[in-house]
Amino acid sequence: MVRINLRKAAYLQRKLSSLVKTYDEFNQPIRYIAGVDVAYRKGKAIGVAALLDYKDLNLIEYGIYITESRVPYIPTYLAFREIPPMVGAIKRLSIEPDITLVDSHGLIHPRGLGAASHLGIVLNIPTIGVAKSPLVGKPNEDGYIILNGRKVGYKVSDKLYISIGHRVSLNSAIKIVLHVLRNVVPEPTRLAHNKATEIKYSIK
Repeated sequence: MVRINLRKAAYLQRKLSSLVKTYDEFNQPIRYIAGVDVAYRKGKAIGVAALLDYKDLNLIEYGIYITESRVPYIPTYLAFREIPPMVGAIKRLSIEPDITLVDSHGLIHPRGLGAASHLGIVLNIPTIGVAKSPLVGKPNEDGYIILNGRKVGYKVSDKLYISIGHRVSLNSAIKIVLHVLRNVVPEPTRLAHNKATEIKYSIK
């Protein structure tokens, strides 16, 4: 495992957070949407990107990237562990998604740079964070999560929190996630998670 200098990592997160674009800068109309997730087993990190047709949510393909897991899990520093397998998986898609949902937070983060925003900055792609539990901040009576005086996220349910990733406004992020929501979680990240889990348990 690689040791992370947390002071330098925190500095980098704060610096990159200032680069996050909180306005819409993505292809419209949206044609393709992806969900990305990572699973771990026996020292391996399994990154999976599921690409779907935005209109009908039919699965088009998976991008799969398996690599050595070199960074330990450290709360609020998840991106340093998951960016390599996520980037690898996205780059293995034959079609570039217009929007990518990341099973992580975006701006809902102590230093303003969760894995969803970090990934968006690294690849310069539009991203949205979709997480299962809150990290910082509390939703107001309208469901919006305010951090440092600005709206950075939205609570859909106790199991789904949307946050700005990169190049997508919060209002657009909410509309997009609600469009691809099936049951509790968005369909793109659900498929990515299921495929990553399937591969995880096939590793002997």
